[in-house]
Amino acid sequence: MDVLGSRWTLLIVRDLLCYDIRRFNELARGLPRMSRGLLSERLRQLQEAGIIERHAGNGTPAEYRLSKAGMELRPVVEALLRWGSKWTFEEPTSNELDPVLLMWWMRRRTRTEELPDQRVVAQFDFRRVDGSFWLVLDRSDVSVCLKRPKFDIDLWIEADLSVFYQVWLGRLEFDEAVRQGGVAVRSTPELERRFSSWFRWSPAVDLLAVTEHDPTSTSEALSRQQL
Repeated sequence: MDVLGSRWTLLIVRDLLCYDIRRFNELARGLPRMSRGLLSERLRQLQEAGIIERHAGNGTPAEYRLSKAGMELRPVVEALLRWGSKWTFEEPTSNELDPVLLMWWMRRRTRTEELPDQRVVAQFDFRRVDGSFWLVLDRSDVSVCLKRPKFDIDLWIEADLSVFYQVWLGRLEFDEAVRQGGVAVRSTPELERRFSSWFRWSPAVDLLAVTEHDPTSTSEALSRQQL
């Protein structure tokens, strides 16, 4: 607990483990309520504890990678994800519904191998939320845009933000959200049909699915499905 018990520390480890994030700005975007100064301090503490290693770039931003000790925290993080998903996740409160953070999560968890051969631009309009948000989806890169990109829009998603959060957390199936009217997708029939298969959703969804299917599954098996 001296090493991992400080606020935000395990969330940093979670993001390094579950999302394969390596750079400071990416960590900061995924933890928007954490100040950049505190993030720097926590990274330094983790480095001093031997949990992460800092690799200075040659003209590129430095990368943070988990050490062997850090990688062996995977069963701890997975156990907390499973427990939290089963026992403590309630419907998000209004101040927890952050559309930009949701877009960033989706970018991290895009199954690029499932994307079409050509680039797809998806526009998200959340009811009672000002402005639109965009994902530019390509097999070589996925980007979040807060201003309309220069490309044509291929796919439109209109949704209640709270409903989309429930889909992300695995509390509601995407198709069921569409049937209930909480999510609407408009595009060509093929893109409408394939859209939900492009994302892995929350890492906790993968872990719970494996656990329910085989309660004796090992951490190694969980890691293979998750990553």
